[in-house]
Amino acid sequence: MADQDISTPPNTSRLTAEELETYRRALRGEELDPADATLAELIRRGILLPNTHEVGTYVPTPYPYVESQLTAAVQRVLAQATEALAGIPAHVRELEAEQQRYNHCPSPVGTLLLNSVPTVNAETIRTVQTAEFEILTSQPGHRRPKILKGALPRDLEAAKRGVKVRTLYKTSGRMNATQREWVATMTRAGAQVRTLNEDFLRLIVVDRKHAFFEVFDDDGQVNQQAAAWYTQDRAVCALLAAHFRLQWERADPWVPEANDWVPEERDGGEPQPEDHPVTSKMQRTILRGIVAGKNHKVIGKGLDVSERTVTAQVAKLRNALGFETVMQLTHWWATSPERLLP
Repeated sequence: MADQDISTPPNTSRLTAEELETYRRALRGEELDPADATLAELIRRGILLPNTHEVGTYVPTPYPYVESQLTAAVQRVLAQATEALAGIPAHVRELEAEQQRYNHCPSPVGTLLLNSVPTVNAETIRTVQTAEFEILTSQPGHRRPKILKGALPRDLEAAKRGVKVRTLYKTSGRMNATQREWVATMTRAGAQVRTLNEDFLRLIVVDRKHAFFEVFDDDGQVNQQAAAWYTQDRAVCALLAAHFRLQWERADPWVPEANDWVPEERDGGEPQPEDHPVTSKMQRTILRGIVAGKNHKVIGKGLDVSERTVTAQVAKLRNALGFETVMQLTHWWATSPERLLP
């Protein structure tokens, strides 16, 4: 007996009343009309077969064979459905890429207010665990040892998966032993950490699709009652990522394996910048741009000054320090405490 090719299973394994009556007539050996639609359906489903010994009559297919055929048909449909389900994410990403190409990126959700720290923690953990290529974090405040140790396994797992992890701390964080330990572990896993001696926003941006940031009141002060905003609005995520990059370019790399520069403490117990810095704020911005690999024209555009002005400022600083080359100047900058000034 040849296998029947049942491409699609019936909607139900039960026979209709008409099908059951036709099936019974076949079992009784009655002659059936080959043009009958009900008979044709039973033959298509492999339930009846033409009797090769008596034209016009039909014989039943052994029920174990019918069961195996119907089961195989259902399994084929399930396999096709499973394959289709597995392909949905790639299909959606393809559509998403096309929408972004034509600057059509509607936000999937609005901006949600997370009112409690546990809620923020749960959402950030969930989001970081699904990160695909980038996690940007800026932490202007002091992170308690318990929080740092609790976040380490999550952050470390992301870095080991190949996700680019960048974290920005305040310069004062270099004096925190627990924070230094966190940085040492994360940088060994491939993460990058920098410090900045000025104010910046507390935020987390994941894949430029998710962002968490502080809640501000109308007077510009941080709302201490609310925990954080969470958004998937692409425009907001892109803006916050751009803000992070601006702060990142002005910040100093934190490489724990090297000898960290820890500011000296004065009488008040707080680290202080030099009383009479050699560099001006503009010159420090220019030096950070040079270290970041930017040319004078690009640096000038960011400062809203001409390329000639940038070149003149570099020359002025070289003369003040007695250097002949920009290479000497950048080497001095890399080891000078002035790089930690705003």
